[in-house]
Amino acid sequence: MSKNASPLCALVYSIKQQLFCIAVVGFLSIQLSKAQSDPFNIASKSFLLPQSQPKGKFTQALSIYYVVPPRIWTLDMVNAPMFNYSAKYSLGKGFNLQGGLSSLIISNRFNFGPFWNQQFGNNYLGIGYQLGFNLGMLNHFGFESVLTGWEQQPSITWGHDFGKTALTVRGDLYYTSSMNVSHGGNKIAYNSGFINGGSITTSFEQRLYKQKTMSLGLKINYLRYHILAWPALPVNSYRYIFPEFQLGLNL
Repeated sequence: MSKNASPLCALVYSIKQQLFCIAVVGFLSIQLSKAQSDPFNIASKSFLLPQSQPKGKFTQALSIYYVVPPRIWTLDMVNAPMFNYSAKYSLGKGFNLQGGLSSLIISNRFNFGPFWNQQFGNNYLGIGYQLGFNLGMLNHFGFESVLTGWEQQPSITWGHDFGKTALTVRGDLYYTSSMNVSHGGNKIAYNSGFINGGSITTSFEQRLYKQKTMSLGLKINYLRYHILAWPALPVNSYRYIFPEFQLGLNL
């Protein structure tokens, strides 16, 4: 009986192997078919690519900014993240309006302005100008301070579409037109304009789920001051290099 069982077991084992191989091949074929038929394209869902959009199109994104200021700016490191809301409204023919709000309650920055965008194959180019308004209010921890200031922010952005993912690199220049700081009723006015500094941001976008996309970015700042650290040291005599990590969700 054992002699008859051995060939039978071998046959059953062989059939199982073949069925397993068929199942694996079938699963891989289905996944490949889904990948090939997947209609998702990053350009249609990207927020950061400087692309021309149909007139009247509105896009928006939510982000978290984690800024690591130089220790010399503050007695203790500021570890709280800033939250950002950004939006675009297309005017057609490559033009759009972009605006945003970054906030840490005591530190706030508004920015708004026009952009021109153009596509060159899988590459994109954007040139923009924004007017920024900084507002800081702190009436705790021994502070009784208020900061207001206006900035001009020209920028240039390059982007590349990889199909399912996208890469953008953006450079910004920050020129402070005016600034006023009040400490306990004593006002300090910076009436003469000055170049605050500049920044370079590299961001990577990919699909998060379904038609929603996310972005990961690293921004290198070279500035005299940052709105996040204004209560301790509004304006410095020197510029410092410090990183900023960004995590965004395109709505």
